[in-house]
Amino acid sequence: MLSHETLWEALDNLAQRHQLSPSGLARRAGLDPTSFNPSKRFAGDGRPRWPSTESLSKVLEVTQMSFVDFANLVQDNTDTSGILYRAFPAYLCTTNDLMEIDPAKISKFQLDNFCESFIFPSPQGEKFFALEVSSNSFEPYYEEGNFLIVSPESSLRRNDHVLMQTKDREIHCGVLQRQTNERYEFRRVTPEDSPRVIQSSDLVWAARVLWVSQ
Repeated sequence: MLSHETLWEALDNLAQRHQLSPSGLARRAGLDPTSFNPSKRFAGDGRPRWPSTESLSKVLEVTQMSFVDFANLVQDNTDTSGILYRAFPAYLCTTNDLMEIDPAKISKFQLDNFCESFIFPSPQGEKFFALEVSSNSFEPYYEEGNFLIVSPESSLRRNDHVLMQTKDREIHCGVLQRQTNERYEFRRVTPEDSPRVIQSSDLVWAARVLWVSQ
């Protein structure tokens, strides 16, 4: 059933699928970052505000989702109450630290003063670390101040959000669209962009983003 509540929930779920906050999703669609904020979902007199068809159209375009798939998302009543959220200690570093650290070795660090506890869905035994985004270099996917839980040992799959470093010491972030033995291809941010391609021979490391703070 289409209702004010289920429509906004679907937009929130769509943002989470792309590991974005509602404001991040709005910004990625070229809208005012506050367009999807909870405070904008009701008028001052309490009347419900609905997202415009233009806003929905822009969101579906940048997320490359069809209207049919979005309608299915609106009707998706999957029970998520069984998802286990726990507090985990994690080695904490910043985006600047990644220039000097091999993520594959972070799991071998002893838990010390540099480690903090984060509450997020159970990683089911995967090794991981926490990353604080300390610049705007990951936009439009992540904003400065976001915390990411990153696994350097997870296999990469289509539509995963991936961090990787190339031999020129640049850190790249994107949504994996295609992977072969020779190269990694990332989904374009807007329909006008060309897909970003990174050759496997230029790769230093790659890691999968498991979770992002909202």
